[in-house]
Amino acid sequence: MNKTIVILASAALFFGASVLHAHAATLRLTPATGSFILGSTFDVSVILNTQNEPVNTLEVELEFPPDKLQIANPSLGKSIVQIWASPPTFSNQEGRIYFVGGIPSPGINTSEGVVQSFTFRVVAPGEAFIKFGNNNSILSNDGFGTDVLKQKSPASFKLILPPQQGPDVFSPTHPEEGKWYKDINPILKWTSVSQTQGFSYSLDHDPNGAPDTEIDSFEAEASFSDLTSGIWYFHVREKAGGSWGGVSHYSLSIDADPPAVFGVDISPGSRTSSRSPIIRFFTTDSLSGFDHFEVKLVSLKSGPTDSTFFFEASSPYQFSALRSGRYELIVRAYDAAGNFRDESETVNIVSSIFQFMSPEGIDLVFFFVPWGLASPLLVFLAIFFAGVGLVYWRKNHPHIKEVLRQSGKKIRVKPAIRKL
Repeated sequence: MNKTIVILASAALFFGASVLHAHAATLRLTPATGSFILGSTFDVSVILNTQNEPVNTLEVELEFPPDKLQIANPSLGKSIVQIWASPPTFSNQEGRIYFVGGIPSPGINTSEGVVQSFTFRVVAPGEAFIKFGNNNSILSNDGFGTDVLKQKSPASFKLILPPQQGPDVFSPTHPEEGKWYKDINPILKWTSVSQTQGFSYSLDHDPNGAPDTEIDSFEAEASFSDLTSGIWYFHVREKAGGSWGGVSHYSLSIDADPPAVFGVDISPGSRTSSRSPIIRFFTTDSLSGFDHFEVKLVSLKSGPTDSTFFFEASSPYQFSALRSGRYELIVRAYDAAGNFRDESETVNIVSSIFQFMSPEGIDLVFFFVPWGLASPLLVFLAIFFAGVGLVYWRKNHPHIKEVLRQSGKKIRVKPAIRKL
């Protein structure tokens, strides 16, 4: 983030502070754990411990899952911050919070300083992690702006549906609520009493939805097919003894779409004499979220094969000691639901002397010619250019025509005269 703001804020706040020894300050979130019901709100506070080191500037970046949590209120109540160099800003689309604040010299020395508090609303079930991002710092009041931040502690929360007031619902195809699955044909089952008269159920996108009071089934099971990607909520109630019972809910998180299309960048290039090229790649996933990359390198020396295997890798990734030849590079991106997308590029490792030649053929930049086709092509090109050269040479040397004409005449030899 903008480190200039942090440095300027620290310089503006510091006057006449003595040089002190830098300790290890910490930032943590409280509460660090907890369970919260869908639709409810809860507060999370950023707590500073300076470890006996006076500090005057704080930069904080938080990240949260926007598909499960949304900022309901960025509180500006109780806080140790006295000057806001960059007031708290947040994005419920990106899942990000950022701010920079300061305390005038001599700074603050605290073990439980409340930096800022935020109110989150639960919008989907599952497990949510709130963590510190890459742009965090705590600057000492030592006159040098020394960053004394050494530890950042995240928070983890379980987000659950309201307590069941009807049958206990479970799913053999989507057994864990809040976890993403790529199966678009879920099956739901639930418990029933011995004298049941039937069930009413519904499936929609409303976590607080409820089925009507018309019997839909006498069996404690329902199945659905071809559901679109997204979060679905199943609601069921049971009729027994002539009256309808309470409603139970079950969430289904379905993601049948692969990660976004992405490119693979090869450095120093797709045709290179470097035996250790570097590849870079990046993608995102709009629902379940990106999970990991896998890479596969297939030699094209004897034709494409599946003899090699995929291995997990992160960007940037550098190959080592590749032999000369052409390879198919496949990068596979997985999302959290198990969907994947492949992107591939051809890599040609050539000798620094023979930039256009490899054991498999000739690389003419715009197309590749295998040696099986290259040999007759080279013979044809040799004859063609020899003919063109001969025509050009004869055209520019007209006296040759006379020589050739004279050489074509029949040479007559006079018989020798014998002396008497």
